[in-house]
Amino acid sequence: MLRIFSTIFILTFITFGCQEKEVNSGKYTTVMATGHYVTGVWNAKSSKAAINQSQRLLEEISIKETEGFAVTNTKKATSSSVRGELKLKPADMLPKSDQVKGWKRAGEIEIYTEQNLIQFMHEETEIYHAYNFVELALAEYRNPKLGSEPLLRVEVHDMGAPENAFGIYSFNRNPRSDFELIGNEAAVTMLTIDTWKGQYFIHIRLYEFADDIKEGAQNIAQDIMKRIRGTTKLPDMLKLLPRDDFVRHSERYFWNHTIFNKIHSIANENILMLNESTIGLTAEYLHPKAKSPTDTMSVFLIKYPTPKDATVAYNSYKAYLLAKGYPTIKTQKLSSQSTVIQIPVKL
Repeated sequence: MLRIFSTIFILTFITFGCQEKEVNSGKYTTVMATGHYVTGVWNAKSSKAAINQSQRLLEEISIKETEGFAVTNTKKATSSSVRGELKLKPADMLPKSDQVKGWKRAGEIEIYTEQNLIQFMHEETEIYHAYNFVELALAEYRNPKLGSEPLLRVEVHDMGAPENAFGIYSFNRNPRSDFELIGNEAAVTMLTIDTWKGQYFIHIRLYEFADDIKEGAQNIAQDIMKRIRGTTKLPDMLKLLPRDDFVRHSERYFWNHTIFNKIHSIANENILMLNESTIGLTAEYLHPKAKSPTDTMSVFLIKYPTPKDATVAYNSYKAYLLAKGYPTIKTQKLSSQSTVIQIPVKL
């Protein structure tokens, strides 16, 4: 088993009601450091649930590292998708009129780069930049049999590398969406289709819902997938997530404080010292005896270049929590140095 280098913190958050009555309940968080990793649990309903899930995380890391498993960092930009000797840019992947039967381009292709993406994405620009966005090409499509107005908007985003494309896809998807086999998978809602392959993230927006429009969007997505010569292999780090009670499609992949704070807001400061050398994951797990698919807790797992980096980041998070004045209680359930922090809840 791996040596646990640090103290484990368990917290509960304060809620308020009309009566003042102290109860020993709340939402619990564990924070741990082990080897290259800082990991833990958020929003568990009980300390027992938080500790049990934390044990599963530590066991999974230990097993994988005993097997020689290693997480690689491949977020650097790669060359454009190659078909034969032709390098394809996002605009090259947008189907021409009638290339997908019945569907015609409505207007010119629009191109956005890092410099002018804000003109299209507005407040979402920061998120795409955090995932190393390179270029976007988009076009609208119409079907003469269904009317003269555009019915679809198709976006092809070059994110520079497969891990970046998966990252923005994972950030945008909802685990309660429908999922279809387009590329590795596609997240499908009533009015959107999201998928990825290689260094490209594909987003299709339906302007209105109808079966014929949805079928057209699916066919366009499949056509684009055929043009991309790239991997649909998921990042290695996903293999470290325990499978028991795991909510499928809930993983979010990141390495940037901007994204981390949007997934789970801790502080404006980069408390966990995230940067281009770190890799992070969050995922959802069902609570024991969960009564609905939304009855979940979250886990997080961040890999640092060295164990020293992980320990420094952990101590930074610990110092931040202790500065909040949370009381501590000793526990031996996760390691000989484990500590419990609990905030009484007043109702």
